[in-house]
Amino acid sequence: MKALLLIESDRIAELARFYLRPLGFETIRYRNPVKAIDNLEEAEPDAVVVSARDFPRHWKVLAQALRFSKGKDDCVIVLLKGEAFPLEEAAKAARIGVNGIVKDDLDDRRELARFQTLLKRYIVVDEGRTSDRIQPSTWDRLDFMFAHPRSLVPIAGRLESISPSGLSFVADQSAVASDIGAGELIEDCSLRVGQAIVALSCRVAHSGRVLGLEIESMADDDRSRLEDYLAAWPEREMRAIIDRGGGTEG
Repeated sequence: MKALLLIESDRIAELARFYLRPLGFETIRYRNPVKAIDNLEEAEPDAVVVSARDFPRHWKVLAQALRFSKGKDDCVIVLLKGEAFPLEEAAKAARIGVNGIVKDDLDDRRELARFQTLLKRYIVVDEGRTSDRIQPSTWDRLDFMFAHPRSLVPIAGRLESISPSGLSFVADQSAVASDIGAGELIEDCSLRVGQAIVALSCRVAHSGRVLGLEIESMADDDRSRLEDYLAAWPEREMRAIIDRGGGTEG
C-alpha cells in the first residue's frame, strides 16, 4: 500500500512515516502541493496525510481533486491540524470527504492511537505487521538503554512501543539525547527481554521527545527471543489482570 504525505515539517513527516510503516504503507512525501496534486493519478495512493497547518488552503484542493476519482473507502484522507483549526474548517473537511482530523502532535500517544485507528477503520492492514507492536505494561520485563553515539554517555528511559523491527523510546533526561538526529546509527544498545540482556544496534528513524529507532542488527537467536516474548504478550496481560483481581464485564 502507498501513502502520500503532504507535510512541510520534517519532524512531523518523519513521525507519520515511522508510524505508517508498521501498518504496511510505503510513503511518498511532497513539500510542493501543486506537484502532489498533479501526481495524484500517477501515485494512486491508498491513503493521503496532509498538514492543514502547513497548507491551510491547498489541503482543500488536494482533497477535492482526490474525491473526484476515489471515495472515502477507496483512499483515506487524514488531515493533521495545528492548535488553531476553526469549526468551519472542520465542516468543510467533512463536506469534501476527509475521513478524519487528528492533531499533528503524533508524539502524543492519544493522537497516535487516533491516527492509526482511523487508518485501520478504512483499510485492511497487514495484521501480521501490526499485532507484534506492543506498548509495554508495567509488568513486562522490557527495558532499553543505549550509549550516546558520540559522547558515549549512557541514556536510560522508557519504552513507548516495541516490535521485532523497531521501538519508540523516551529518554529520562531528554536534553542528553536532544542532539541525536534522524539517520544516525547507535551501535551500543542493550535491551532486556524477560531474563535476558540483548545487544543490538539501532538506526534513528525520527528524533524529538520520542525517539523512533529501527533495529539495524541483532543476533538471530536474540531476535527470535524478542519475537517469542512479544507474541506471548496477550497471555502475560491476561495473567497480570487475573493476578490483580481484575476482570472483564460480560
